[in-house]
Amino acid sequence: MPRLVILFFLGLLGLTPVQASTGERKAAGASPSTNPSTRTAAQLQAMAPRMVFQILVSELAVQEGQLALAAATYGALAEETGQANVAERATKLALSARSGPQALKAAKIWLAAAPNEEEAQDTVDALEVLLGQREELVASLIKRREQARKDKKLEAFYDRLSGLASRSPDKLAGLQLLEAVAQPDLSVSSVLYSRAMLNEQAGRPQEMETLLRQLIAKDPKHAHALNALGYSLADRGERLQEANDLIKAAVALSPNDAHILDSMGWVLFRQGKLTQARKWLQKAHAKQPDAEISAHLGEVLWIMGETDQALAAWRRGLSNDPHNKVLFKTLERLAIPLDRLAPSIPRGQ
Repeated sequence: MPRLVILFFLGLLGLTPVQASTGERKAAGASPSTNPSTRTAAQLQAMAPRMVFQILVSELAVQEGQLALAAATYGALAEETGQANVAERATKLALSARSGPQALKAAKIWLAAAPNEEEAQDTVDALEVLLGQREELVASLIKRREQARKDKKLEAFYDRLSGLASRSPDKLAGLQLLEAVAQPDLSVSSVLYSRAMLNEQAGRPQEMETLLRQLIAKDPKHAHALNALGYSLADRGERLQEANDLIKAAVALSPNDAHILDSMGWVLFRQGKLTQARKWLQKAHAKQPDAEISAHLGEVLWIMGETDQALAAWRRGLSNDPHNKVLFKTLERLAIPLDRLAPSIPRGQ
């Protein structure tokens, strides 16, 4: 095999040419390590010809589209070597091959070899959430919560925890994960807000409302809590004047937040104030034309008879997020066929 190719694969295994030459001198006397992550350069070099062959076979399999084979080969190599870059490659190939358990196994090797690498930790966490491995994940997160407390980085920790919990396919399970880890801090404002939003995602609007009201009582200037409660009421068509008052207070606190402006437009639409609703929604859309704001603006324009402008708003929203549930529900409710927007856009999941 050409020397440049060998050096490339040795680099992937974490061996420099100097380490390789050292390995060549010591390989004969090297004894196998029981811990792959502590293997010496000599021990890795003793295995290098076979490992290079395995990597080459795996990369050829990738080229042929045989991702499962490539992932399995890299996974075995990651177990044997404990090398972070090999384990990272194994993880990503397993994810591409849609093998969650195999990806998690490789990701744990990656994290063990590179414990300070955020991507490795995030990948292990996300896979444990997706695969429902709650017990081990909760124990790990509790340790990290206490370290974050010591480092005075608790707010950042809870931000990441909330994001992780929201990725759970089962939103109630995500809520339970958050509450299990955040047990000592359930009344902290950021935790209260995250619990409320997860309850909403889990289809529990009354629980969400209770938590948001607790948060607003604790922090009357929490713009996102005011907005979330007002929008929830407006979207359900309940207590519209109270919803308007809540969102108006949020606008006063955060007048440039596109989603709060969107909420103002939406509650005005629910109250039948179409001209005012269009004004607020156009302002929100100009700031951030995401799919949900596009859905709301398009609906108001459609009801007002401005069909071309409505279609343009929806088309822009779909181009930003072709699977947005709010937008697709809007189109279905108004009986707008997709071919009026873009025939190639797939139907939302």
